[in-house]
This record gives sequence, C-alpha cells and structure tokens, in this order.
Amino acid sequence: MSWDFFVSYTQADRAWAEWIAWQVEEAGYRALVQAWDIVPGDNWVSRMDEGVSSASRTIAVISPDYLTSIYGTAEWQGAWKDDPLGQERKLLPVRVAETPRQGLLAQIVDVDLVGMAENVARRRLNEALRAAMTGRAKPSSAPAFPGSPAPRAVSTEPRFPGGLPEIWEVPARNPNFTGRDDDIARLQRALRERGRVAAVAVAGMGGIGKTQLAIEYLYRHATDYDLVWWITAEEIPLVVTRLAELARRVGSPVTGSAEETASAALEHLRGIDRWLLIYDNAEAPDLLQPLLPASTGHVLITTRRGGYDAIAETLDVDTLPRPESVAFLLRRLPTLSGPDADRLASTLGDLPLALEQAAAYLRKSKTPVDDYLHWLVDRPDRMLGAGTVAWRAETMATLWKLSCERIAAEHPAALQLLQVCAFLAPDAIPLSLFTTDPELLPEPLRTVAADPIDLADTVAVLVDYSLVRRAEHHLGLHRLVQAAVRHLNLGTTDDSSSAEARSTALALLEAIAENPLNRPETWAEWSRLLPHAFAIFAYVPDVVGGDAEKLAVLLTHAAHYMTVLGRPADARPLLERTLTIGETTYGPNHPGVAIDLNNLGLVLNDLGRPADARPLLERALTIDETTYGPNHPEVATDLNNLATVLRDLGRPADARPLLERALTIDETTYGPNHPEVAIDLNSLALVLRDLGRPADARPLLERAVTIDETTRGPNHPNLAIDLNNLATVLKDLDRPADARPLLERALTIDENAYGPIHPDVALRLNNLASVLQDLDRLADATALRTRARAIIDRLTARERSGPSAQEQVATGDAGEAGQAQADAQAGEHE
Repeated sequence: MSWDFFVSYTQADRAWAEWIAWQVEEAGYRALVQAWDIVPGDNWVSRMDEGVSSASRTIAVISPDYLTSIYGTAEWQGAWKDDPLGQERKLLPVRVAETPRQGLLAQIVDVDLVGMAENVARRRLNEALRAAMTGRAKPSSAPAFPGSPAPRAVSTEPRFPGGLPEIWEVPARNPNFTGRDDDIARLQRALRERGRVAAVAVAGMGGIGKTQLAIEYLYRHATDYDLVWWITAEEIPLVVTRLAELARRVGSPVTGSAEETASAALEHLRGIDRWLLIYDNAEAPDLLQPLLPASTGHVLITTRRGGYDAIAETLDVDTLPRPESVAFLLRRLPTLSGPDADRLASTLGDLPLALEQAAAYLRKSKTPVDDYLHWLVDRPDRMLGAGTVAWRAETMATLWKLSCERIAAEHPAALQLLQVCAFLAPDAIPLSLFTTDPELLPEPLRTVAADPIDLADTVAVLVDYSLVRRAEHHLGLHRLVQAAVRHLNLGTTDDSSSAEARSTALALLEAIAENPLNRPETWAEWSRLLPHAFAIFAYVPDVVGGDAEKLAVLLTHAAHYMTVLGRPADARPLLERTLTIGETTYGPNHPGVAIDLNNLGLVLNDLGRPADARPLLERALTIDETTYGPNHPEVATDLNNLATVLRDLGRPADARPLLERALTIDETTYGPNHPEVAIDLNSLALVLRDLGRPADARPLLERAVTIDETTRGPNHPNLAIDLNNLATVLKDLDRPADARPLLERALTIDENAYGPIHPDVALRLNNLASVLQDLDRLADATALRTRARAIIDRLTARERSGPSAQEQVATGDAGEAGQAQADAQAGEHE
C-alpha cells in the first residue's frame, strides 16, 4: 500500500500525532500513523520500516521528547537521507512544543503550531500539506489589487493566540457574564455543522440575554475570524448604513447611494472567508434576507421575532438555569446568601435582564432583599423600572412596550388575549379557556375565539413577538411579561383595558370551573385550573361590583378542591375571604352567608378547631331557619354539620337529636334513597357508635352503603367513607374478618381517587392495620402502619417546608354553596 505521509512521533506526543494524522486524511491524503496502523499481530519494526521507506513524505512531530528519541531520530534522518536538499520535500517538520532549532533540522522550513488556536493550526497545517505536495504556496483567494486606495485588507496570516481580528466591531464584553456554556456550545456546533456558509438566528423573548450571548461567543471565538462586524438591525436603514461603513473599512469603492455602497461591502465579503456579520435585534426576516451575503463566512442574527427558520438555523434561548442565576447574583452581590439569591432568582423567573437590573438596584441602594421582593410583588409598576443596566437602556418596565404598541395597532385581539393571560398563572394556560365561553370575551377577541383558525393566527402573533410560548393546546409566558402587561400604559389615561382583562379572566375561570365537591369527574380539570384560580385571587380585590359573586363562587370551588386534596389549611383563607365578600355584598343574615359559614366551619373542624367552628355553624342554622323555616333541606345540612362538630367536642348525646331531625327532613324532601340521606345515616351511625350502640349503628351504615353504591357508583369516595365506617362498627362488634374486605375495598377506591399520598389513604391504612392486628396478622399490620406513617410524615413535611398555595400567589381566600360531606371521616380512628 502506498502512503502520502508517514507520521513520526514519540509516545509523549501521541495526541498531537493523531490530531495531525486526522487533518492529513481530512485533506484527502493517506497517512500512516503508529497509533492507528500498527495493530496486534503486526511486526512493529517491519511496519515502521514501511512507513519510512514507502511513504512519499514523513511528518516529524517535533518536541523536546522527539529530539531525544532514538527511534524518532532514525525516522526523520531516514527521510532526510533520501532528500538532503529538500527538493522533493520528503521531510516536513511540525513543531508542537518550544524546541531549539539546531543541526540538520534547523535547515528545513518547518510548520510551527506552538501556541496556535485549533482553527489557526488546522489552516496552517493544511497550507503546509498543500505546499509540500505541489511545491507552491499560492493563496486560495486572489491578492488585493495593488492600486486600491490603501484598503484595510483582512490578513490571512495567523494572529497571536487570543488576539482580536484586525477588523473588529463588537460591543464591549460583559464582565459579569455567567453560565450559558451549553448555549455557546450549541451556537458553535450550528455554525460548524452548516459548513463555511452559515446563518444562525438566536431567538428568544426580550431580556433573555441573546445579545450578551452573541457578544460572549464572539470574544471566546475571536481567533476563528479575520473580520467581525456588528450591525444594529431593528430598522433596515440602520443595516444599510452599517454595511456602508464596512465597505469603507475594507476599502471597497464608495460611490453612489448608501445602498450601492452596502452592496459593495457584501460583494467584498464574497471574495474572502473567515468573516462574521452580526445582525442584532433583527425584525422582519423577509427584509433582512437580501442583505445576507451568498458566500463563505458566518452570519449571526439575534431576534425576538419568529420566521427566521426560513433563512437561518434557529436556536431558541430560554431563561437561565437556576444554578446559573444564583451564581450570577452571588457574583454581582457577594454579601447575598445562597437562599436569598435563590428566592430572588425564583421571583424574577431567572430572566437575565431582570437579574442584572435587580442586582444593580440592590448594589446601589443597599436595600434588604426582603424589602425588594415585597415591593416587586406589591409595587411592580415602580420596581420593574428600578435599577440601571450598563449595557442597555431598556428596563423591564419598557422592554416589551414597543412590541405591545405594534400589536395593539395591528392585531388588537392579540393584545386582548395577552392582557387576559397576564392575570392567569404563567404556565399551561389552556386555550379551551377562550373557546368554551367566547361570549364572555370582549370584541374583537370574541369574534376571533369563535373561529379556531383565527384564534391560531392570533396566538401566532404573540408567539412571533416572543411574548408567549405555545405547546399544543396551552400557552405560557414569563411572569415578568405578565407584570409588565398588567401595568401597560399605551397612552390611555386610565387602566380600563387592564381592569376589563382582569374581569374577563375571572369570568372565564368561574364559567369553566365546576364545583368539585363529591364530583371526582371534575378533579382532573381542577388540577389544571387551580394555579390560574390562585393567580386571579391575587389580582382581584375582595369586592369588585358585579364580579363579587363570580369571585365568591370561584373561591369556594377552589376551597372545596383544596379539601379534596387534604389541604384544609389552604382552604381556610379562601373561605374566610368568601365570607367577607358575602357579608359585604348581601349583609350578615343572607342565606348565601349561611353557606359560607358552613364551609368555613367544616374546614376549621378539619383543622382540629371544633370550638371555633361551632358558633359559625350555629349562626348558619339560625339564618336558614329564619329564612326557610324549620323543615328545609338547607336546615338539614346545617344540623348535620353542627352535629359533626358537637361529636368532635365529645358531646354525642347533644348531636343525636340534631341528626335525627336532619334525617327526617331529608327523607321527607328527597325520599329514602337519596345521597343526602346517606350522609345523615353515616353521621347518625357514628354518634350511636360513640354512645356505645354499635349494633344500632350497623343497619344505618349498611343502608348508606346501598344508597351510595346505587346512586354514586361502586368507585365513589363517599362509598369509601360508608365502607370504612361500616367496617369500624363491625370491628366493634368483634367481627374483624367481616370488616377486612370492606376496608380493603375502601382503600382501593381512595387510592384510585386521590393517589397514594393523601390523608384519607393514611386513615384507611391505619384502620385496616387495626383489623389485621385483631386477626393476628401482626407483620401485615405493621407494614400498613409504616406506610401510613410515611404518608403523614410526607404531608407534614410539605406543610412545613413550602409556602401554602395562598402564599404562592401572595394573597388568597375562598367560598360558595356546599353541603356537608358526611364528615363521617371522624369515624376513622387508630
């Protein structure tokens, strides 16, 4: 086999030898290198002799180790012996480390790669290979015409490693730039993979750090280029002006209009390589496309607009990862604690501009972090503009205003959609929210939402401006975009558009959010809507005229869902707020207030505060008896709830007549087989059990099981309550074998309904463990109790470690209808 080059090296330089061999073969030549071509079974001496004698040329990898190597010396001297005058260029020394030039090697022109950046070393080696094979070092591009008026020609010679290109127009490097290594690596790969002609667009929302990312990339890769030219590209005339300046800089003829001069600059770039143009903050891609050189070189575009994938590979940039946000803040504010930096980064949503602005404000004002965070939530209109950023004039207060002004003028429905989204949670906003009840929307958004194509086009406008993200059937936007939009002033003298958007968001949620009480089929939808409900609670005052009733209904439904999740502490402030709204709107003795009192009283009882719950429930009973008379089903609900609290206060004898009266009312109103009757039966049975009469309690619970299984179905959580309570009574009657299957079924129902981590699941586990213990299955009982304890510990840790749902939105409360769900849970014990 014939070889173009034999790579001679010592093992200390193996990495260099392999890199050089790779470049040789990338250039289209054949290289023999020991690391690749001498494999197990080969005769090493024979193969090395083959390299020296049969390869057309020998590359000697020169280093101090090589010059002291016996074998290395023999190999380069063998090549020199065959061509002592160098006429056939048999020996090509490549220096990879500082070594003295002496002896015979000093007489041969070498290739110096010492201290070179990789791209420079690669180019220099390739030029040497071509010269060795052809005997000429003719450049790959035409020399400049000597008669040109002193052009600033781009040098093709390697620069000192780390030096900037001769033509370099890039803003100053940000000394506080932190992180983004993955994004820089992605950008480098995109430019390399597209070859010598590359256009890459870095896209993302305003303030995400696109420009700073581009600047940092350029400084890190300055040695890759001989010409780098920065162009501010918001307006095409600005682009033309900067290209005309580039033409003058490189010595292109400057004649005619600015457009003609700009064209001359682009023509100049077509004749050279190793250049990069940056179009910063570009707008319309169709207007920019004619200004992209159709030749070798790189183009880097930063933009907050969409559509650039038609002319460039697009890299979407997101907010900083939390560790990088924290690292940045600690770098800017060395006295800041790690937890405070994390809180600050979380509140600012890891947006680079927001982080820099906050750091600048805190550094200058010495404001405590707690105060800044409080003001950011309480006075965002002030704090979004606080803090000066050295490298840009915009602040969070003004960053998105221009985009919103354009959208308002050209796509008013899109702005209305954005304003409504500003009052919801920032993530997973369902588009169905706008299509289920479009009549609740203002015009022109109402008309747009009625047509799926029009709505998709309207969403596309916001996506195009990088103000929202779309993921199939959901929207998302940054919380600081929301804050800015909520306080947006587009030249109006009041905040009527913002108030209308807030009222619309409330109406949409109230219309779509059904009461989850005793309705498991609504729980999946509530898991999606709950963050948006809590968001609107933060932005809507307690009493807002016609919105008061909608707010009260939504608060109550959300509170009911919190109790479904086993989180009464989060339900309580919602219900307290509902009660305030009801009393303010309707007065203290309205039947709607009685409903609010019932809901709040039951939650207080769930929190272990029956003494505080009792007066609320007694007041509710008085209101309903006065309003409806003594035999109304609302009165029965009040009686049942009050009896539950009395039982928890250790007064079952006082509770019994109330429950007997409630049962009579409900049987008369609904008939003997209604779910409300099953609730009364449960409560009365538990009171009888407390009074030492489990035999009398058993038939009531068996009847409740039959009613709920027939009316609610075999997998309803209320049926699990019936089964649990019946099993408890059977255990009291010394029938644990009969109790066990009931508890196993109740556990299965609750696990399917609530998941494995829920208070009711823990209760079922403990009750089943007690029955198993009676059956002498101690190991099984211990395992169930251990699992129950783990659930309780996990729920307790969650309560202690994180903010409540209420605190997460910096406000909260709740309230509406509701009837006592057989708290019969009180029958669960042990």
